[in-house]
Amino acid sequence: MSKFLAILKKEFFEMLPPTIFFLVVFQAVILARSVLVSESDFTMTTASAALIGALVVGKSILIADALPLFNWYREPKLIYNIVWRMFLYLTVVLIFQILEELIPLISKLGGLLPALQNFASEVNFPRFWATHLVFALFLMLWSFITALIEIIGREPLLKILFGRAR
Repeated sequence: MSKFLAILKKEFFEMLPPTIFFLVVFQAVILARSVLVSESDFTMTTASAALIGALVVGKSILIADALPLFNWYREPKLIYNIVWRMFLYLTVVLIFQILEELIPLISKLGGLLPALQNFASEVNFPRFWATHLVFALFLMLWSFITALIEIIGREPLLKILFGRAR
Protein backbone atom coordinates (compact mmCIF):
# COMPACT_ATOMS: atom_id res chain seq x y z
CA MET A 1 0.00 0.00 0.00
CA SER A 2 2.81 2.42 0.80
CA LYS A 3 4.29 1.84 -2.68
CA PHE A 4 0.92 2.78 -4.20
CA LEU A 5 0.78 5.95 -2.10
CA ALA A 6 4.34 6.83 -3.11
CA ILE A 7 3.43 6.47 -6.80
CA LEU A 8 0.26 8.50 -6.27
CA LYS A 9 2.22 11.23 -4.47
CA LYS A 10 4.84 11.32 -7.23
CA GLU A 11 2.15 11.59 -9.94
CA PHE A 12 0.35 14.32 -8.00
CA PHE A 13 3.46 16.48 -7.63
CA GLU A 14 4.40 15.98 -11.29
CA MET A 15 0.92 17.04 -12.36
CA LEU A 16 0.74 20.07 -10.06
CA PRO A 17 2.89 22.61 -12.02
CA PRO A 18 1.14 22.21 -15.41
CA THR A 19 -2.26 22.12 -13.71
CA ILE A 20 -1.66 25.39 -11.84
CA PHE A 21 -0.16 27.01 -14.93
CA PHE A 22 -3.07 26.02 -17.17
CA LEU A 23 -5.64 26.92 -14.51
CA VAL A 24 -4.30 30.48 -14.74
CA VAL A 25 -4.31 30.23 -18.56
CA PHE A 26 -7.92 29.02 -18.69
CA GLN A 27 -9.04 31.73 -16.30
CA ALA A 28 -7.32 34.30 -18.55
CA VAL A 29 -9.05 32.83 -21.61
CA ILE A 30 -12.44 32.95 -19.90
CA LEU A 31 -11.80 36.55 -18.88
CA ALA A 32 -10.70 37.44 -22.43
CA ARG A 33 -13.81 35.80 -23.90
CA SER A 34 -15.99 37.76 -21.49
CA VAL A 35 -14.34 41.01 -22.53
CA LEU A 36 -14.66 40.14 -26.23
CA VAL A 37 -18.42 39.67 -25.97
CA SER A 38 -18.88 42.50 -23.45
CA GLU A 39 -20.28 40.22 -20.79
CA SER A 40 -19.40 39.76 -17.19
CA ASP A 41 -20.67 36.22 -16.73
CA PHE A 42 -17.67 34.91 -14.83
CA THR A 43 -19.62 32.36 -12.80
CA MET A 44 -18.80 29.38 -10.66
CA THR A 45 -19.65 27.16 -13.64
CA THR A 46 -17.02 28.79 -15.84
CA ALA A 47 -14.46 28.69 -13.01
CA SER A 48 -15.24 24.99 -12.47
CA ALA A 49 -14.91 24.32 -16.19
CA ALA A 50 -11.51 26.04 -16.12
CA LEU A 51 -10.41 23.88 -13.18
CA ILE A 52 -11.53 20.66 -14.86
CA GLY A 53 -9.87 21.75 -18.10
CA ALA A 54 -6.64 22.50 -16.24
CA LEU A 55 -6.68 19.08 -14.57
CA VAL A 56 -7.22 17.35 -17.91
CA VAL A 57 -4.55 19.40 -19.68
CA GLY A 58 -2.10 18.99 -16.80
CA LYS A 59 -2.32 15.21 -16.99
CA SER A 60 -2.45 15.25 -20.80
CA ILE A 61 0.80 17.19 -20.96
CA LEU A 62 2.53 14.67 -18.73
CA ILE A 63 1.25 11.80 -20.88
CA ALA A 64 2.16 13.60 -24.10
CA ASP A 65 5.65 14.41 -22.86
CA ALA A 66 6.21 10.71 -22.23
CA LEU A 67 5.41 9.82 -25.86
CA PRO A 68 8.35 9.33 -28.24
CA LEU A 69 6.74 11.74 -30.73
CA PHE A 70 7.32 14.67 -28.38
CA ASN A 71 11.02 13.88 -28.10
CA TRP A 72 12.00 13.85 -31.76
CA TYR A 73 13.99 17.08 -31.50
CA ARG A 74 16.30 16.56 -28.53
CA GLU A 75 19.20 18.45 -30.07
CA PRO A 76 21.49 21.06 -28.58
CA LYS A 77 19.48 23.73 -30.37
CA LEU A 78 16.66 24.29 -27.91
CA ILE A 79 14.46 26.20 -30.36
CA TYR A 80 13.72 23.03 -32.38
CA ASN A 81 12.36 21.29 -29.31
CA ILE A 82 10.28 24.32 -28.28
CA VAL A 83 8.76 24.86 -31.72
CA TRP A 84 8.05 21.13 -32.18
CA ARG A 85 6.30 20.86 -28.81
CA MET A 86 4.33 24.04 -29.47
CA PHE A 87 3.17 22.69 -32.82
CA LEU A 88 2.01 19.41 -31.26
CA TYR A 89 0.36 21.08 -28.26
CA LEU A 90 -1.42 23.61 -30.49
CA THR A 91 -2.67 20.83 -32.75
CA VAL A 92 -4.20 19.08 -29.74
CA VAL A 93 -5.65 22.38 -28.46
CA LEU A 94 -7.15 23.09 -31.90
CA ILE A 95 -8.86 19.69 -31.91
CA PHE A 96 -10.30 20.34 -28.44
CA GLN A 97 -11.43 23.84 -29.45
CA ILE A 98 -13.24 22.46 -32.49
CA LEU A 99 -14.90 19.83 -30.29
CA GLU A 100 -15.84 22.54 -27.79
CA GLU A 101 -17.68 24.39 -30.55
CA LEU A 102 -19.05 21.27 -32.25
CA ILE A 103 -20.64 19.51 -29.25
CA PRO A 104 -23.18 22.28 -28.49
CA LEU A 105 -24.01 22.44 -32.21
CA ILE A 106 -24.70 18.71 -32.27
CA SER A 107 -27.24 19.04 -29.47
CA LYS A 108 -28.70 22.26 -30.94
CA LEU A 109 -29.07 20.96 -34.50
CA GLY A 110 -29.85 17.33 -33.71
CA GLY A 111 -26.88 15.48 -35.12
CA LEU A 112 -23.29 15.47 -36.29
CA LEU A 113 -23.98 15.99 -39.99
CA PRO A 114 -26.14 19.14 -39.54
CA ALA A 115 -23.60 20.44 -37.02
CA LEU A 116 -20.75 19.98 -39.50
CA GLN A 117 -22.77 21.56 -42.31
CA ASN A 118 -23.51 24.66 -40.21
CA PHE A 119 -20.17 24.83 -38.40
CA ALA A 120 -18.77 27.74 -40.43
CA SER A 121 -21.89 29.86 -40.08
CA GLU A 122 -22.49 29.14 -36.38
CA VAL A 123 -19.00 29.61 -34.92
CA ASN A 124 -17.71 33.03 -33.93
CA PHE A 125 -14.34 32.73 -35.66
CA PRO A 126 -12.77 35.99 -34.39
CA ARG A 127 -13.35 34.75 -30.83
CA PHE A 128 -12.21 31.24 -31.79
CA TRP A 129 -8.89 32.45 -33.25
CA ALA A 130 -8.35 35.01 -30.48
CA THR A 131 -8.69 32.19 -27.95
CA HIS A 132 -6.30 30.05 -29.97
CA LEU A 133 -3.78 32.90 -30.04
CA VAL A 134 -3.94 33.22 -26.24
CA PHE A 135 -3.36 29.48 -25.96
CA ALA A 136 -0.44 29.73 -28.40
CA LEU A 137 1.26 32.43 -26.35
CA PHE A 138 0.90 30.55 -23.09
CA LEU A 139 1.93 27.24 -24.68
CA MET A 140 5.05 28.94 -26.04
CA LEU A 141 5.85 30.14 -22.53
CA TRP A 142 5.17 26.67 -21.09
CA SER A 143 7.33 24.97 -23.74
CA PHE A 144 10.16 27.44 -23.19
CA ILE A 145 10.14 27.10 -19.41
CA THR A 146 9.96 23.30 -19.42
CA ALA A 147 12.76 23.09 -22.00
CA LEU A 148 14.91 25.37 -19.83
CA ILE A 149 14.20 23.23 -16.78
CA GLU A 150 15.23 20.11 -18.71
CA ILE A 151 18.49 21.75 -19.80
CA ILE A 152 19.66 23.63 -16.70
CA GLY A 153 17.51 22.14 -13.94
CA ARG A 154 14.83 23.50 -11.63
CA GLU A 155 17.05 24.88 -8.88
CA PRO A 156 19.42 26.86 -11.16
CA LEU A 157 16.45 28.32 -13.04
CA LEU A 158 14.82 29.45 -9.79
CA LYS A 159 18.13 30.98 -8.76
CA ILE A 160 18.38 32.85 -12.09
CA LEU A 161 14.79 34.09 -11.90
CA PHE A 162 14.45 34.85 -8.20
CA GLY A 163 18.00 35.19 -6.94
CA ARG A 164 17.99 32.15 -4.73
CA ALA A 165 16.99 28.52 -4.98
CA ARG A 166 13.86 27.40 -3.22
